[in-house]
Amino acid sequence: RLAFRTLVRKYSCDLCYTPMIVAADFVRSTKARDSEFTTNKVGDHPLIVQFAAKEAQVLCDAARIVCPFADGIDINCGCPQRWAMAEGYGACLINKPELVRDMVRHVRNQIDNPRFSVSIKIRIHDDLKRTVDLCQKAEATGVSWITVHGRSVEERHQPVHYDAIKIIKQSISIPVVANGDIKTLKDAENVHHLTGADGIMVARGLLANPAMFAGYEETPLKCIQDWVDIALEHGTPFTCFHHHLIYMMEQITSKQEKKVFNVLSSTSAVLDYLKDHYCV
Repeated sequence: RLAFRTLVRKYSCDLCYTPMIVAADFVRSTKARDSEFTTNKVGDHPLIVQFAAKEAQVLCDAARIVCPFADGIDINCGCPQRWAMAEGYGACLINKPELVRDMVRHVRNQIDNPRFSVSIKIRIHDDLKRTVDLCQKAEATGVSWITVHGRSVEERHQPVHYDAIKIIKQSISIPVVANGDIKTLKDAENVHHLTGADGIMVARGLLANPAMFAGYEETPLKCIQDWVDIALEHGTPFTCFHHHLIYMMEQITSKQEKKVFNVLSSTSAVLDYLKDHYCV
């Protein structure tokens, strides 16, 4: 969301994505557009809007709506959640290379801005040849870059196959971004070295430490203060405001502190706690 993107951009994050948005709902509903996508004219760039889609024209219509406000779209072909797979979204698309190609081609043909990027995020097949074939077809269709989460659809907590990302990188000429279990800047540097990838994408690692890309091993108090200021300025709902703080403070709070902090139920209670315990 905008508030959290604003925070991580302060701490050396080069490129931010929105959460995954269902393209069909986004096109059909003004309410969905207002709730799922917010940005500003000041510093929320470069920005990629990530869509869940299964129809080329629907994706294209969604891309046309966000084009004036964003720098590109990303087709999520990697989400392994059951609801997404059941609806024909996410990681099931890695088994439909022709559909992925059609979606990319439609956006390329109908969006006039040549600088507007169209990227995909994927998981890998057990048979890596199929993944390489998918990536090569996507490249031929005009995909700007490919982000690879180095696990199969069935794998959740198993080790990431960085060797697979390296093979994919060597098989195509467009940029490849590596993703999966990257929790520190040192991890990012190691994965870059292991895979030869052109970039590193982080999700959970940034939730735990939004200052990760700036080299901090754990969330600094200044970052927590920045989050409080930004979240209040943006009118962030309490649940979101509080959950981000729970993630950020995981490494710097004791079990006893967590028991108290994690059940606070109002913004004022959270602010009082931070002031009393951390002078934030």
